[in-house]
Amino acid sequence: AMDILQDMSDRDLRELRATMPLRLAPRGTVFYGPCGPDVLFLIISGRVELYRESRDGRHLTLAIVGEKTFFGEMSVIGQRMVGTCAVALEDSVTCALSRDDVQHLMTDHPSVAVRIVEGLAQRLQQTRDALEQMAFNDVTGRVAGLLLRLADDKDGVEGYSHQELSAMIGCLRESLTVVLDRFKESGALSIGRRRVDILDRSQLDRVVQHWASIP
Repeated sequence: AMDILQDMSDRDLRELRATMPLRLAPRGTVFYGPCGPDVLFLIISGRVELYRESRDGRHLTLAIVGEKTFFGEMSVIGQRMVGTCAVALEDSVTCALSRDDVQHLMTDHPSVAVRIVEGLAQRLQQTRDALEQMAFNDVTGRVAGLLLRLADDKDGVEGYSHQELSAMIGCLRESLTVVLDRFKESGALSIGRRRVDILDRSQLDRVVQHWASIP
């Protein structure tokens, strides 16, 4: 079911699975710190946050990766993500491939290499979009864009505290709460414990499009 392995045969997948021990990572597990790993992690289930932290403790989320995807890949292909950390946002199941494992896999199955490159390109674009929103949007626009990114095609965002959401867009928790309450009053959102349901996606879309149209 892994995206990067979808072109492999059932036999090859069974052989690969036999060499990959699974690891249960409870919520809050730190996979690696600023030095980065020399492994590629496959996420069987759960979600992982990739982030950077400044010396004074400020937090910047680079990406949220979910099941069937991967992370830690930059060091494996020779381009280290210096300063990047990874932590489980919820109970997750992963398995890890060493540098040699990945290189052999990419050599024996070129389609895997193509899928990894595609994944890297998509993640880079997501990071650029997030940084662009932080640079040019006000807090309202950044909150709307974040909720749409996290929800994708779903009706809501679940499993994040207000503190975690505010860290993802570089604003104060109090500022995020104010914006969420405004969207709630307008009928765009319903807010529960660690859950935000999107009731009117068009309102969020209009806010994001407004900022995107400003030269």
